[in-house]
Amino acid sequence: MKYEHILWCKEDNHDKVWIVLELGKNNFTTVWGRRGKKLQTKAFSGTSRDLDKLIWKKSDKGYRSVHKDNLDQVYPDFEKDLQ
Repeated sequence: MKYEHILWCKEDNHDKVWIVLELGKNNFTTVWGRRGKKLQTKAFSGTSRDLDKLIWKKSDKGYRSVHKDNLDQVYPDFEKDLQ
């Protein structure tokens, strides 16, 4: 699984993740939801510019980038919950 972007929002009563997984050239799946709850997914095709627009919109809503090495600290059961 290739993680393209990992974003996390923990403000007020929010504790959500938004993750982009690369499936192939210009093919991605977004995964989002509250930690510990059922995750939602959506596949999309687009350029890196399209992806940058999505990241910018999420950042504008309070989501912050998380490095893959820190995903286990933010969401220890992510890969299990994704299945």
